[in-house]
Amino acid sequence: VTRVHSPSIVPLCGLLETPLTLIRHGFIPRKSWLINGNSTVTMSRRYCIFLLSLIGPIQTLPFTCITRQQPSPPFYGRHHQHCRHSTFLESSSDSGQNQLSIYLDPTLTPNRTKSLFAWISRAFAGDPEYNNLMLGMAAVFGSNLPPDSPMLTMIQRAESVYKDNDDDTLTGAPIPLHSREQSSLGAMGAAQWTGQWKTRPHSLLQVQNLTSVDDWIKSLPRGCRRTLKKASAQNYTVTSKPIYGSRPAPHSSLSHFRCVVEHEVRTIQASEMDVEGFFDALSEAVGRYVGTTRMAGTIREYRDVESGVVIAFAHEVKKGRTVRGQWFYASDDAARRYVWFHSVMELVRRAIEDDGVDTVDLGPSGTWESIELKGRYGFESVDDWPAVADYMGDFYYEDEGVYDGKRPGGGLFELLKSINKNV
Repeated sequence: VTRVHSPSIVPLCGLLETPLTLIRHGFIPRKSWLINGNSTVTMSRRYCIFLLSLIGPIQTLPFTCITRQQPSPPFYGRHHQHCRHSTFLESSSDSGQNQLSIYLDPTLTPNRTKSLFAWISRAFAGDPEYNNLMLGMAAVFGSNLPPDSPMLTMIQRAESVYKDNDDDTLTGAPIPLHSREQSSLGAMGAAQWTGQWKTRPHSLLQVQNLTSVDDWIKSLPRGCRRTLKKASAQNYTVTSKPIYGSRPAPHSSLSHFRCVVEHEVRTIQASEMDVEGFFDALSEAVGRYVGTTRMAGTIREYRDVESGVVIAFAHEVKKGRTVRGQWFYASDDAARRYVWFHSVMELVRRAIEDDGVDTVDLGPSGTWESIELKGRYGFESVDDWPAVADYMGDFYYEDEGVYDGKRPGGGLFELLKSINKNV
């Protein structure tokens, strides 16, 4: 197999348990390629994305990606539509034999999202054939695969396993609560409050001096108040769903996976021309979906009233005297309906009404624009955020039924104190 130079390994799921690892963006020497006699755009970046589960050997196929801006060859197979921009993948051995050239159509459709979900579901169900995410990408988005392609056969076989499931069927693993709490700590920034290393600044809102959510709203600029008013007038329902121990997560379904995929593609892909960003977004979405469905907390699920379709979900975690807005993912439809603003308003409302909460933490931000947006709603970006947000306590849950035997919080807190003491 052609070697990939200097790959970086990025764990995606919590502190102690990482069933999914991404190997991506290893660099190789520049090389020129020719596509159907047309000029090409040469890229030195080699994608090798592997889905590593805890079963079986890793299957690998090296691919070189080249962006093209000419019409690709005729498409075969299901739900492939003609596009102006595609990506060329070439897989080859060191000997130069057994080459496989695939054109990827970077267009997201409901059927393709469903196929990708079926693929990764088989991988996490323990099927070693599906242990390669890049192969799954090629199978789902390949536009020139013949009808009898083994890749399409694998997709059809994966989909057949879940043919009786609807979009809301839960397929997640029944993870014990103590494991969910451990998996939550990394994303919550435990490395900083336990003294391991410094993380990024968090956006915090202190609620001790607020008596109602109206007090908070009145303190905001006029534009923010108008936005929250629009958010309150939207036609969607919100349902609270605790994440129980030893049960599938309430957001481990195709409906929720769609929200994560659309959210990541919308925020990462710069434009329709950004083929690299599109596939970066897909790999990021898979990792984030796996991450959130392995963690503890509560899901606030948003559904459109008329269609009943899940359009967004917010993942919240309460620990110590802080409630954390851990994750938020929204479909393209929800992005136009002010759902994120509504979720923040309701998070602030619950925090104010909870005597055990002093701080709302919206976590770190990926861009200055995000920091400024949170700042307009009263959330201050704090460098030494553990000095303000008190996480030194147990995890708390609205429903005592989340516990699957014993309450794990005290033992976990003692473990964290022990780690901090020995550093």
